[in-house]
Amino acid sequence: MIAFLKTSYRRARKFLRKAKPADGAESLRARFTGVYRSAAWGSSESLSGPGSERNSGSVRQALVALSQIVEKYEIRSVADIPCGDFNWMPEFLEKHPSVAYAGYDIVGGLISQNRKSNPAFNFHVLDITEQVPPRADLIFSKDLVNHLMDKDVWKALANMVRSGATYVMITSNSVSTPNEDLPRNVGGMSRLLNLRTEPFSLPTPVYEDGYLAMWRTEDLVSVLDHKP
Repeated sequence: MIAFLKTSYRRARKFLRKAKPADGAESLRARFTGVYRSAAWGSSESLSGPGSERNSGSVRQALVALSQIVEKYEIRSVADIPCGDFNWMPEFLEKHPSVAYAGYDIVGGLISQNRKSNPAFNFHVLDITEQVPPRADLIFSKDLVNHLMDKDVWKALANMVRSGATYVMITSNSVSTPNEDLPRNVGGMSRLLNLRTEPFSLPTPVYEDGYLAMWRTEDLVSVLDHKP
């Protein structure tokens, strides 16, 4: 799985060659809207990229993780941040119909498309680095923080905690190499990111599989003291 992620992230970093100059960083909304409109992540199945293809290794691992924790921790509501194009999540929801679902994404076009294609579910525009989402038992955040600069990772974590969610499950790669910040906020830039090591050093999670980790938000209150 880690080998797959390293390959995917190396591919994503190639976007730097096509990016704006260093002083031309975009807003997060403009950045990800541009990626969505240009289908820049290069998947013929999902506008959210290869990591959202239904048979990808990351999706299969996420489905296992969600099924395990929903049953063990009695999760009844999930906030999916970011929901992307909702390509694979229906497989999970079909198997767990009692789970109330809401999808959130910073890209308005994706939300409009999801509402038209999946009217039975709730979708909302949200920038998790600037807004606190409504409460849910679980905030599920697959492949978000690895696309953010450190300062925005801190903001996203803080708003997840402020939401009052009981748990947060976030992509956190169990790699031994030090975390490196993104050089700037452009295009499809990404990197492997381990939230258990510096500068984040989050405590031991209640669930971890090398790709996703889950914490009780009460154990993450200290992130509110960090001022990016």
